[in-house]
Amino acid sequence: MAKQVENLQERGQWVRKEVTKDGHSHVVERGDIDWKEELDAFKEADINRPAWRGQFKIDTISLERVYVITYKTENEEIPVKNVVITVDKDTRQCLQVTVDKRTENFLYSSDQSLFFTTGEGYMMKGKLSVNYLFDSEYSIESEFIES
Repeated sequence: MAKQVENLQERGQWVRKEVTKDGHSHVVERGDIDWKEELDAFKEADINRPAWRGQFKIDTISLERVYVITYKTENEEIPVKNVVITVDKDTRQCLQVTVDKRTENFLYSSDQSLFFTTGEGYMMKGKLSVNYLFDSEYSIESEFIES
């Protein structure tokens, strides 16, 4: 993702986002984006941490033009549950990243799904439930656009 962030920052990539929170939506078009901050949720989902080494099962599927690499854990202490990376066989370029995160404790539970498609856009969806207080859902669906 660091390479993707660098490319987006260098190009000054514009984005059209539909932001929805608890059923209320609005659309935003922006070009003044700090992509490192914008895609921070993907960085937080990095599974290359020393404490998590050996905690993920890895499965690779070879399709006609791509490799699909899946990292999955059932360790309840690790919030990142599933990472799927699609890589072009010829160019070795990352085409798509999908992440599923879950955090649960006696106060709240949080589910988040992240999707990034190179050259197209990204999506973030989540649900937060705070015990006995409230539930909240959100989604951000974006597409890269020309300025």
